[in-house]
Amino acid sequence: MRVTWVSRKGGRRINEDSVGKITKNGMTCVAVADGLGGHSAGEVASKTAVESLFRSFSESPSLSEDKLRGYVTDAHNAVREKAMTDPDYLHMSSTIAAVIIKGRRAVWCHVGDSRLYRFSSGRIAEVTEDHSLAFRDFKEGLIEYDDIRRSGNQNKLTNAVGLYIEDMAVSGIRPAGSETSFLLCTDGWWEYVTEDDMEETLRESRNSREWLEKMLDIRESRAGEGSDNYTAAAITM
Repeated sequence: MRVTWVSRKGGRRINEDSVGKITKNGMTCVAVADGLGGHSAGEVASKTAVESLFRSFSESPSLSEDKLRGYVTDAHNAVREKAMTDPDYLHMSSTIAAVIIKGRRAVWCHVGDSRLYRFSSGRIAEVTEDHSLAFRDFKEGLIEYDDIRRSGNQNKLTNAVGLYIEDMAVSGIRPAGSETSFLLCTDGWWEYVTEDDMEETLRESRNSREWLEKMLDIRESRAGEGSDNYTAAAITM
């Protein structure tokens, strides 16, 4: 398994995204998060969420739906507690997408609109459903799937770590064999890199680094001045 990631501030003053990886007892956990809040609080929220999730995983590593739900709950509580330590952190929150991989199996969870894509033989097999008003509009047939990228409701979240989690989405245990790849990314990435782009660049690449670099070129060529922070973690088995 190979994991490669990129995280940049885009056209913003600071980068409020976080990304990382931890390996314990033959299991690897990868996570991305996109923080929200003024006075740099978004940066604090995403970092707190990822660090807390990794700490909980390290203390009790498991390829388990219930355990992963617990790790994310711990991250949620950690962000809430951190928000109480400084008036500038009030109401800060974060998205998160995390996957745990062991051997040929994987389980993942997300809150907010950071996404996880699972690919099989170069094609998208599964993708998480955004916790946003834009995705709700899509589900109700008001807009097309690709219109989520351009919707004014895209960044209006219905779930956020540190504020409220009405419906934490946890996958079942899924296959992660040699033909499997994963992409975890914040909205500043998938707004500009389409699903067709992801599949085409994956099929053209020999490893996660090549894949990420090809997608990065696409993202950079399309993003305008003042675009959002962007983060992506590519995993190839």
